[in-house]
Amino acid sequence: MTQGSQIRQDVQKRLSAHKRRRPRKARVGESPTALHVPEGADQTTVRLVRYDASSVTQFKPGDPAFWKAGPEMRWIEVCGLGDKDQITDIAQRLDIHPLTIADFFHVDQRPKTEIAQNYLQIVLKAPVGGLPFVAEQVTIILGQNFVLSLREHSTTQPDPVRSRLEEGGARIRSSSAYLAYALIDAVIDGYFPILESYGDVTEALEERILLNPQEGAIRDIHLLKRELLDLRHALWPQREAVNALLRDDVPFIDDALITYLRDCSDHSFQLLDMVEVYREVAQGLVDLHLSSLSNRMNEVMKVLTMIATIFIPMTFIAGVYGMNFDRGSPWNLPELGWRFGYFYALGLMAISSITMLFVFWRMGWIFGRLRARGKRRKGLPGSHELPK
Repeated sequence: MTQGSQIRQDVQKRLSAHKRRRPRKARVGESPTALHVPEGADQTTVRLVRYDASSVTQFKPGDPAFWKAGPEMRWIEVCGLGDKDQITDIAQRLDIHPLTIADFFHVDQRPKTEIAQNYLQIVLKAPVGGLPFVAEQVTIILGQNFVLSLREHSTTQPDPVRSRLEEGGARIRSSSAYLAYALIDAVIDGYFPILESYGDVTEALEERILLNPQEGAIRDIHLLKRELLDLRHALWPQREAVNALLRDDVPFIDDALITYLRDCSDHSFQLLDMVEVYREVAQGLVDLHLSSLSNRMNEVMKVLTMIATIFIPMTFIAGVYGMNFDRGSPWNLPELGWRFGYFYALGLMAISSITMLFVFWRMGWIFGRLRARGKRRKGLPGSHELPK
């Protein structure tokens, strides 16, 4: 595969990765509680867990023992939205409103927090994989002694929250609200590696522009700016959704959990600051790229101008000796009758070109490195400021 085709494939991948989803076209008069599985939805997998301070028990999907009333807390983890009947059945068992159930399948929602009579609905955007940035919708339903989490895609990667719960951390098993916080915190922390990668991309682009600005650089800069804009669109409302949990009238959130949620809010602000910094740097890269191209063009024009300037006196000499005058007069180009007149004219041309080169060198327009070395050898003041 050639380098050009590899670049085209990479650009196509990055463009298709962050295509904004078009919202589903609702039919006129359609019920707002109508359920529509998103196109290309992953197969639904359900994981049922009951836990308390001393134990964690996992149940198979459809096991009626899981739904029996008891003092334990329950975590229903759903990955993939392909099976709407199974998801609807779980939601109805938890007495979730039909409008909220319909929101599960609207994957183009803005991150938000909504307070219902017997539960909290928290919608977030979580990053998927590495670069380019792609987000999936994560919905968290927090109720009395239960947490329902729904992810848009199924994944085989280990879940750090699941590992913490199984390892027996006393704090994460203390309440369902803390489990919901742990899920929110995991989503927010997932943005830090993404932004670190974008920081590396930004530095690499800056170095590439400084060393060898090319036309492809401006394309990569615009792709970077577009992906950072997608990041900002995901993080800005997510910060508001987390801040909504810090209000005093939010149920199921006690004072002890407020401190941890405030830490999530601080991380959201930090992520937004990083995105804004990278966006400003990306905008600066555009100016740097244009400036580098302009400087490069100036260098080319300077070289061409000096070459043309060197040939001006040479052309003048050739034009003078190319004039046809009667040599009968001693003033009409007597050099034309000399035996070495041709070499005399060539010598004048060589002397004029050497003189022009010497003038350019003294003015610092050419051979700057040689001139700098000469100053350092002579110990002239200010020579330490010249580039090596």
